[in-house]
Amino acid sequence: MRILAPLAVAVAAFGLAAPAQGSGGVVCRTAGARSIDLRLVISHTAVSSVVSARLIDGGRDVPVAVAQSWLDPSDIRVDLVDRNAQRHELRLRARKNGRVYDGTLWRGGSRHWVRCRED
Repeated sequence: MRILAPLAVAVAAFGLAAPAQGSGGVVCRTAGARSIDLRLVISHTAVSSVVSARLIDGGRDVPVAVAQSWLDPSDIRVDLVDRNAQRHELRLRARKNGRVYDGTLWRGGSRHWVRCRED
């Protein structure tokens, strides 16, 4: 048993020093006085995906769920629905432009220019 105690301490210390699960964020914002903000949490695992989203429209939180997403080195594509998946809330299509992503966001039947940055 005395031999296992130092081993257990070494294993625990190694576990604490291991890197956290890979995740990051992307923040998207439309131009204009009444901006639409979109905050995405993205997993950086074998297959990157959007794991959660927060939508703020004109300063008001809009509860959403991720219906589908597509991420690759040059594009971000996201569709959001209401929490009951009864209504389409937002569609984002953005293409890499240097250090940012520029594209289009559709919400409520309106099209908006959007810029996204890695957070």
